[in-house]
Amino acid sequence: MGDKVKKIIIPLIILSVFLIPMKVEAKTLNDFYNELAELEKEYEESSQNKKLTQDEINKINKEISSISSQITTTKNDIANAEKEIEESYKEIEKKKNETDELMKFLQITSGGNVFLEYLFEAESYTDFIYRYSIVTQMSGYNTKLMEELETLINTLENKKKELSTKQNDLEKQKKEFNDKVNYLNSNLENYAEEGATIEEKIEQVKEEIEYYEKLGCGRYQDTTTCNSTPSATGWSYPLPYGTVSDNYTGYAYERPNIGGYHHGIDLWYPNIYGAPINPIAPGKIAIISWISGGGNAIYIYHTVNGKQYTSVYMHMSAYASGLYQGKEVTTSDVIGYVGNTGVSFGAHLHLGVATGNSVSGFNSRAFDPRNILWFPPMDSGQYFYR
Repeated sequence: MGDKVKKIIIPLIILSVFLIPMKVEAKTLNDFYNELAELEKEYEESSQNKKLTQDEINKINKEISSISSQITTTKNDIANAEKEIEESYKEIEKKKNETDELMKFLQITSGGNVFLEYLFEAESYTDFIYRYSIVTQMSGYNTKLMEELETLINTLENKKKELSTKQNDLEKQKKEFNDKVNYLNSNLENYAEEGATIEEKIEQVKEEIEYYEKLGCGRYQDTTTCNSTPSATGWSYPLPYGTVSDNYTGYAYERPNIGGYHHGIDLWYPNIYGAPINPIAPGKIAIISWISGGGNAIYIYHTVNGKQYTSVYMHMSAYASGLYQGKEVTTSDVIGYVGNTGVSFGAHLHLGVATGNSVSGFNSRAFDPRNILWFPPMDSGQYFYR
């Protein structure tokens, strides 16, 4: 190897070592039991909060249903009021025309004034009063009826305004309730941790306790002293070839358009579904489990260059046969096959790596796998090859 190549590679190796955050603390079985107790307590509290929240959501949904029914009724009432107003206007117009025609008939003829002739033909003063009364009643009846109709129109117009105000208030109230339901639903989602639910976390800690107890670790013994994993000096690619379709974010920021933090990288290549997956280093299988976010997943403990690590492989379509907790695996062993299980938007392998031999608290100790292996981004047009 030339001196120039050595000058480039050696600093890169040193830099990659320092890029890996070594947040490893001694952990005992007692720590696992304490963590389990905390998770179970959190589960009870969150379960109660879920129930309270869900009960409130159900109650508000009933209110929304009632309001929606009231809005429908109010809209129908407004439509009926508008129809009555329209019909009343038509009736007023009709009566006006009738009154006009009556007055024309009574007062205007080609031969003289019929209205006056009819009055002066009275045989007595009493008859005159009677005839006058008939004429005035005939025209007054229509006038009174029009006044009543106009009063009805004003009443209906006021009713329409009141109903419109009521509808607006109901619509506003419905929106407020819908906003509250959305808020409560978001709270329900917050009761699940990233990747796995609290229930799944509890099961993972129980499996880790079982793992270390099978090894004979003492209650207060540092688990690193009783867990022997195959030693390695380097890393290997988990797929025959591939590229990075989604980057590691850690807790730095949420992924755009997807949301949530990403404590690993997604590896992909065309027609990847069903491709065999290999461990990135020799190690021991820690947990084989289903995770809500990660689907079929496997965690493996490693010791590389004297340091302990845990790797995880998610979204598998299936596990390889013959796997079990505590089994030693090499980089040539197939542990599963690429799939699309859990929360996934297409077949790919989610690869995560963290310091220490522990599944619990994985995300807090995770680091970008690119710190240990070269993974080209999808838009580079390049692939890694095992």
